[in-house]
Amino acid sequence: MREFNLSLLGKWCWRLLGEKEELWYRVLKTRYGEVGGRIKEGGNDASLWWRMICHVREGVGSGVGNWFEDNTRRVVGNGKNTLFLTDNWLGRVPLKLQFSCLYELSAHKECSVADMARLGWDEGGTAWGWRRRLMAWEEESVRECSVLLSNVILQENIQDQWRWVLDPIHGYSVRGTYRYLSSAAEPMVTSDFGDVWHKLFPVKVSIFVWRLLQDRIPTKANLVRRHVLQPNDNLCAAGCDSVETTDHLFLQCNTFRNVWYYLIGHWLGISFVLPGCIKEFYLQSLQETCHLATAETVGKGLKSRWYRS
Repeated sequence: MREFNLSLLGKWCWRLLGEKEELWYRVLKTRYGEVGGRIKEGGNDASLWWRMICHVREGVGSGVGNWFEDNTRRVVGNGKNTLFLTDNWLGRVPLKLQFSCLYELSAHKECSVADMARLGWDEGGTAWGWRRRLMAWEEESVRECSVLLSNVILQENIQDQWRWVLDPIHGYSVRGTYRYLSSAAEPMVTSDFGDVWHKLFPVKVSIFVWRLLQDRIPTKANLVRRHVLQPNDNLCAAGCDSVETTDHLFLQCNTFRNVWYYLIGHWLGISFVLPGCIKEFYLQSLQETCHLATAETVGKGLKSRWYRS
């Protein structure tokens, strides 16, 4: 049932890409706003239906990673309806992820592919507009991007379109997506991790924890797997010469694990041993929290009975 519901929600995500002139899309755009060709999430004021669609679109709570975005590609014809930096049209990831520093400095974040080509995206072309002067290493990134664009040829008489990787001919289908999700779903016990979405937790905290448990945060190992970084750029930021995976960054690295020992051991006064993976650490922390909450409840009860007597 869970995979079927995700497949139905994915259909709405697919329609969001190709039906931007429809009335229902314009209503959502007016209600929540639009940035980079995508309707914004809307925060806590958004409806439950819209929040669920945004979760599917962002790969939150799906059990198989960011399955919708990973299986969506933009096929460029004339480039008039494709955003140069934010749409996934060149390679496996959008240019804003592959060249994140250039995206932050760009003065034309919502420029189309056609406009960029017309202005000239060669090195030194007028298409490149920056909010400040580039450093030497940033200029090197511009050259790398220009090399990727050198073989791109726009076709004036062909419209841009979206392609569903799982079925490039017929496009998105609920049946095909259901089969994909059913076969690729990661084994995760919902009851063990349901507390992530507790109503008292800030939404951004819940989303980060869920991404952490699903190994969807941008560690260097994940960025290499998504072809954002080169294969030899996967070492830990702390300089310990180990691959920067999620488990290593948060639990195994000698530099960062001291943060946990200070927060939990020194600040909370709890004796513990760090496990080897994030999911075990989450369950262990949840168990310790339950013990603390139970002890506090019992203590309040005994104190109340003592006062009454």
